[in-house]
Amino acid sequence: MTQAYTPGAGPFSPVGPAGLVPLVGECLELPPEAERPLIVLLGPHGAGASEAHGALLARFGTDRAPFAYLNFGSEQPLRPRYALGLIARQLERKLARYRVSRFPRLTLGLLASDTDVGDLSTVSRRDQRRDLHRRLSTFENSAFAAHGDYLSGFLQVGQSALGLPLGIPAVFQDMVQGTAREGARMVSGLLSRHRFAESARWYAEHQSAGGSNPWDAVIELNHWRRGSSAEAATLDRVLCAAFLEDLRRNAELSFAPPSYLLLLDGCHTHHGRRFLDLLVKAREDSRTAARRAGRPEAEAGDPLTVAASVHRWLPEWGSSTGEQWGWSASAPDAASLDDWRARRPRGDGAAWYPLRLRDLTLDEVHFQLSDRPRRDATLTPFVHRLTCGLPRAVEQVLTLLDQADLPSGSGHERELWLRRLPDRPLPGHSAQDRHRERREAHRTEREPPPAAPEGAGLAQAALGALLADFDDAERTALALCAATPDLSVGYRVLAGGGEAAGTQAGSSLYGKAHAGFLLAPGPRSGRLVLHPWPRRLLLWQLAERPAEWVTAHQRLSDHHAAEGQPLRAMYHRLALHQIGAVTAFLVRRLDEVDTPGWVAELDAVAAAPNLVPKDKVYRDVLGPLTHDPAAGSRIEAAVRALLVARWLWSDPLTDPERGLGPTLAARFERLSEEHAGSDSLHLLNEADRYRSWIHPQTCAEEG
Repeated sequence: MTQAYTPGAGPFSPVGPAGLVPLVGECLELPPEAERPLIVLLGPHGAGASEAHGALLARFGTDRAPFAYLNFGSEQPLRPRYALGLIARQLERKLARYRVSRFPRLTLGLLASDTDVGDLSTVSRRDQRRDLHRRLSTFENSAFAAHGDYLSGFLQVGQSALGLPLGIPAVFQDMVQGTAREGARMVSGLLSRHRFAESARWYAEHQSAGGSNPWDAVIELNHWRRGSSAEAATLDRVLCAAFLEDLRRNAELSFAPPSYLLLLDGCHTHHGRRFLDLLVKAREDSRTAARRAGRPEAEAGDPLTVAASVHRWLPEWGSSTGEQWGWSASAPDAASLDDWRARRPRGDGAAWYPLRLRDLTLDEVHFQLSDRPRRDATLTPFVHRLTCGLPRAVEQVLTLLDQADLPSGSGHERELWLRRLPDRPLPGHSAQDRHRERREAHRTEREPPPAAPEGAGLAQAALGALLADFDDAERTALALCAATPDLSVGYRVLAGGGEAAGTQAGSSLYGKAHAGFLLAPGPRSGRLVLHPWPRRLLLWQLAERPAEWVTAHQRLSDHHAAEGQPLRAMYHRLALHQIGAVTAFLVRRLDEVDTPGWVAELDAVAAAPNLVPKDKVYRDVLGPLTHDPAAGSRIEAAVRALLVARWLWSDPLTDPERGLGPTLAARFERLSEEHAGSDSLHLLNEADRYRSWIHPQTCAEEG
């Protein structure tokens, strides 16, 4: 599961989007005090963010820079203090070329505000200082005895947040989990009285925790932990600032790493959003402090390079169009520091660098089919057409294709096997999918959907992850709206969304799909439409309810006819298998538009979904659907034959291996002979194009 393939990547190493690894490499080479972007990878579940993190671990995690990985999407809720403790503990990992990094300021702040230290407010301020020293020493000694040092204790609390996503090789999992083993019986430097006092002075000098006596500022941290929600938020912000200051001070030492790498998964969750917000605000505070001190803001940075991933648009960014935020997210392929500097907006968006994970190209899918000897690389076009290159979808389809019962060669038996692919049980689905749905239900405070049966089919398994943020009612409405690729129209016509559905806030179905990155620009108009993969699966499920299929497409056809959009109306009439009416429309259009325009209209209409039975492929239905005893003319028969072939050809599950190419070529040639008023050369060129079909690199057509 990749975005583009890095030359020289090993067979067991994950590879990430082209441009991302070089971008992170650039950031790691910056001076420690330089400003760095907060890289954020955007995309739906399964867009390849996990693989991107794995690729960064593979490239930089072995010896290039100390790294930390956290998954805020794990079952373990991670409040900021626990996240900071886990990150710092991982960054203390020893690399051969660098000295060990320490985090005395953060550790002192965590210790002083730890609930196990107790409440100091019950005694006088003078006694609080003495009592604090005693309690801190006692508490750290007990932590040392139990875990090796205080920060290692955080590994016991948040162990599940260190678990890399499925699909990442075990060697990288060992790299992350190895911090627990390597950290045993190591101290964080707090037992040195010099570092103890120096850290306390830093808190006294910090603008949010000032005090005449350094230890008064540390005591204030203890009070904040038990204070109001506002004080607790201030504590988190100060702890984050202490963490960044420790990084700066580490980078100033000889033989110290000049940069650190932090990988954050699942940052669309409540705690993930909170952590990103703290990080951004702590960096803003550093720049503000630099301005007040008369120092250049360009030197107020820190040596931490952050790459985070989100599966939902964050509310803090404003509308999911990105207009309020000021960013237009681009693919990672051309990402660089120069691009970030040139395109970063003023204001709140300046600190971020959003990169929209894209679908895989045909060549990238081919790479995955050809890297294992038992896989059949001739299925590359089928896999790409079916999934539109969504990385997790490609992985799931390949998992099914790896099954031993896939008929070899080409032919009717193999086509029927591929036809039923969405219903085929996905190995290992049930446990992991149920686990993910429980996590999503916990974060959204709703009941999880009913458990999928063991060995649930591909469609059910894939939609369970893609639509994890949608409740049952929303999933039902979305399946109905999938009758049209334009979700805003479907919501307005079929789900009672009202006339302004396309522009409503995130509470609407359209807004929720938009915020969840389930929409993509349409191939012709550029208008946002439902991504072809989830739409195909939703249509597969809608086809199991024929009455709802008919109602949805009939209402959409009527709507577009009333709006004066005959092409869209014919699209839905063809989905209703009203082939005669659509044929009559296209015959009329032959004399009303030029031949290139007519072919474009044919393509648009023939992209409609179909209700071909799941136990049949194009070989079984081509003849019956083409035959029309009531055909009034040879032209009408030729157009109907071409329409049916083009319609079946557009569906990868009906014509998995594009066997209809020669038939389409012959029917374009027939039309050029039957209709003297057409541009025969253009029709013959179309015939040649289908006869020698070259599969496009990107998903250029919704079918």
